[in-house]
Amino acid sequence: MRARDIRRRESGDLEQEVKRLREDIFTKRFHGHNEDKGDRGAIRRGRRDMARILTVLGERTRAATPAVRGEAR
Repeated sequence: MRARDIRRRESGDLEQEVKRLREDIFTKRFHGHNEDKGDRGAIRRGRRDMARILTVLGERTRAATPAVRGEAR
């Protein structure tokens, strides 16, 4: 999944995708310990896709909130 494709999707859809990826990674980790290791790169790809989605969601939340300068002093 590319960042360009992720940015075209809606935030609610992306949040559901993160939830699905977390569950998928969780199950694949346990299947890796118990069963045959079919696709070893699936966990890595899932983690990276999840990181890309979370990055885009973070960019959107930071863009939506107004930046306050000089208030921390």
